[in-house]
Amino acid sequence: MTLKQCPKLHVLIAISLLAPACKRDASEAPESTAAPEPEAPPVEAPAEAPATDAAAPSEAPAATPESTPPSDVVAAAEPTPSSEPAAPGSDPKATSAAALPAPLHAKVDDSCGRDAGVGTNALPFALKTADGKDISMASLRGKVVLLNFWGTWCKPCLKELPEFDRLIRHYKKQGAVLVAVATDTEPEKVLEFAKERKISAKLVLGGEDLAKKYDSPNFPFSFVVDDKGTIRGSYRSYKPECIGKIEQDIRTSLEQKKR
Repeated sequence: MTLKQCPKLHVLIAISLLAPACKRDASEAPESTAAPEPEAPPVEAPAEAPATDAAAPSEAPAATPESTPPSDVVAAAEPTPSSEPAAPGSDPKATSAAALPAPLHAKVDDSCGRDAGVGTNALPFALKTADGKDISMASLRGKVVLLNFWGTWCKPCLKELPEFDRLIRHYKKQGAVLVAVATDTEPEKVLEFAKERKISAKLVLGGEDLAKKYDSPNFPFSFVVDDKGTIRGSYRSYKPECIGKIEQDIRTSLEQKKR
């Protein structure tokens, strides 16, 4: 082999050596290009994942509106009852006391109403009214009663009873009642007087024996009896100057009744 041939030989050797390397590289290249192909399915998996993710949010909002309204309804319902009790929260007893009308009489004589019987229970009775109805002290329990003893034969009584009737009319809605127990046993004169003077009181007949039990020397006489049957004011004989104190006793008994 000559030196001129050496370079060719070297070239051939080099080519022979490089050829397998090129084939290896070529064979490896498709492997590297083929490698992405098996990885393609994972690319589809992420595509499915978003689909499931997309379904999840669609279900979440559906649950949200369903759960939200009940909470909203509860929230809306709670303030309403809480605000309503506020009104009842104001003391009904104070409201009832404040509901009393203005007094008819400004002048009050504190020396009045202190006669015998104050602090004791009104005596029980069972009698008939002028229109034939039964009435008893027990049936009046729970009301504030102005219990008046009178008779058609008593001139001061005929002056006092219309004043009492006007007074009790003023407090009728608050639970006050006038019971006028006459010594008369016949209803004619009693009803005639009531019609003439437009008396709306409960007119009771045959009270002579009951009046004697109170041992009052003078007619008329009256008691303010509270809702429990206790005498809070005692007034013996006709005293026009005491009408303001009688009204005060009635008002005080009505206010205490609501407590």
